[in-house]
Amino acid sequence: MGSTCSLPSPHAAFFSVSFSTFSSCHPETILCDTGEFNCHDRATCIPKVWLCDGEPDCPDNSDETDQSCAQEMVIRCPLNHIQCVGTKKCIHFNKLCNGARDCEDGYDEGVHCRELLSACHELRCRYGCVMTRNGTFCFCADGFEVGEDGTSCRDHDECAMYGACSQTCTNTYGSYRCSCTQGYILQPDRISCKAKQEPGDSRPVLLIGGSDRIVITHLNGTGLKPLRSLGLNATLALDFQHKQESVCWVLSTESSGQLRCAETRNLRGFTREQEIRTQQSLQHVEQMAIDWLTGNFYFVDRVGDKIFVCERGGDTCVTILQLDLRNPKVFRISENVAKLERCNMDGTNRTRLVDSKIEQPTAVALDVVKKLVYWADAYLDYIDVVDYTGRNRHTIIHGSQVSITFYCFISPMGSSA
Repeated sequence: MGSTCSLPSPHAAFFSVSFSTFSSCHPETILCDTGEFNCHDRATCIPKVWLCDGEPDCPDNSDETDQSCAQEMVIRCPLNHIQCVGTKKCIHFNKLCNGARDCEDGYDEGVHCRELLSACHELRCRYGCVMTRNGTFCFCADGFEVGEDGTSCRDHDECAMYGACSQTCTNTYGSYRCSCTQGYILQPDRISCKAKQEPGDSRPVLLIGGSDRIVITHLNGTGLKPLRSLGLNATLALDFQHKQESVCWVLSTESSGQLRCAETRNLRGFTREQEIRTQQSLQHVEQMAIDWLTGNFYFVDRVGDKIFVCERGGDTCVTILQLDLRNPKVFRISENVAKLERCNMDGTNRTRLVDSKIEQPTAVALDVVKKLVYWADAYLDYIDVVDYTGRNRHTIIHGSQVSITFYCFISPMGSSA
């Protein structure tokens, strides 16, 4: 396998592990969502509940400075909206001074609505004028934002905001359009994408690997079926080969390690199961991932502090990373001072993506369409996301909703998607 693993094809750079070739870019300052605090580095967003909690969460510690903690957290409302004072409620500019109380304390109405009329006329706004108790300013129609002169209007790029579209976002003049990549269809909400189900395709299923068995279930949790009993209590690493429609798993104990693969062309069990003998020992392997293009196996050795790759037949193996990997808890993440990293699939160009507000990373997943990296932290109880350069960080879920229990993944089981 020497030539296969030492110089992997660039087309194999985007399989579902972080050892991938990421494109470089330099995004502009990001905007945080409602309920988030924009760190002073202008590259990280954190939940506002983390602000002034006595523990630095921003890379630059700006969430714990006297300046940040001395003033009330400001909610970032959507475009053309304003926050009702003392609440988390945002109302549209059109509801200001319209004769109806939309904020509980009546902040949006009052004598200023009459007194500031002349001031609004003097601004000569291109679209409309906002009258608040603090003064007046111009605003634009939905889909537009005020220009640098404070009166004109220009297009607002909705695609720059995280979560605008499930997959592909195209900014248009005054609006935007979501679309899906090949193999997916746009849903009625015009935002979400769902994998196509062609005639004859099996429904997607969830494979779950435990220490003593491998089971399968539908995505809604029904129809739970055991596929194979493992017969011993060992560390299990599991992955799915899409082209061959087969499952491969590693059982690792203190005395031995074994790699096995079996076909799963139906949901009743495994067929044509076989052992793949590898050149390097799998005794201390804790995680495994399969490159879906080349079929190469990538392994994490928790004792040898290394990541190595073996060609599909197992005859040739090459160590690609062996530095600063003390007890890696999960593939694609190395833990010393906890951090999230990436590198090329031959181990070169090792780059750190995240090294703050991360304690016990336990899972990583890639969005190869939007070029995003998601991970879970079992200690801090959150799921976060950054782009391929480590910027534009957002928190997806935080708190008791985060629970990491099984090693599992979704298998199309024959679906074209």
